[in-house]
Amino acid sequence: MKKVLHGLGVLLIALLLWQILAMIVAAPMLPYPIQVLRNLAGAISGSLPLHIAYSLARICISVVISIIVGIPLGIAIGYSPLLNRLLSPFLYLSYPIPKLALLPIIMLLFGLGESSKVIMIFLILFFPITVDIAGSVRAMDKEIFQTMKAFGVGGPAIARKIILPGILPAILDSLKVSIGIALSILFFAENYGTRYGLGYHTMNSWQKMDYLDLYSGIFALSILGFILFLLLDFIYDRVTAWR
Repeated sequence: MKKVLHGLGVLLIALLLWQILAMIVAAPMLPYPIQVLRNLAGAISGSLPLHIAYSLARICISVVISIIVGIPLGIAIGYSPLLNRLLSPFLYLSYPIPKLALLPIIMLLFGLGESSKVIMIFLILFFPITVDIAGSVRAMDKEIFQTMKAFGVGGPAIARKIILPGILPAILDSLKVSIGIALSILFFAENYGTRYGLGYHTMNSWQKMDYLDLYSGIFALSILGFILFLLLDFIYDRVTAWR
């Protein structure tokens, strides 16, 4: 609740600064926040929920795939010196590549449909999750692993009972950072081969010079990101209470 109230306080300050700036600029391209909020309230009964649903679905699918692929791979790289030597060079060489630069290639390979958008967001999420998890596993006390092995506990059981609970904070922290970046990439990815999504809605409004819909889309994207951050914070507090 404190985080929600803090977020609302920050939002009110941002709206106040927006109001002051709009009064100074006094131009149609920067409407007053009350106008945008009224337009947003009206858009909720229109097509905006559908755009939000499409964007949220793409984010959620990408997050699930990233977790399914990134967590086991990160644990394996962090736990096994051999896999670390084999896979880390590839991982660290690929990580710095700007993922937005790969968008045309991904669309050529996978088309303009949903697959290319999900793959694009997956690449944004996959690398930081895998790298952070591998680093967290390497930072764990190796004596714990040796003790478990001395009692005849195998690698899969160690990963499930020791490593996975220990790296949960790193997983959630990586998701919080990565989802913010993924939302910004989604803004560009949704401008190709689709008619639904907050990115499409916002850019389409800009092309039509519909400034109220433009700012409504940006506002909705911000609220979506804020809700996702709150959800991850809620999960973080529940699953890491042992800390």
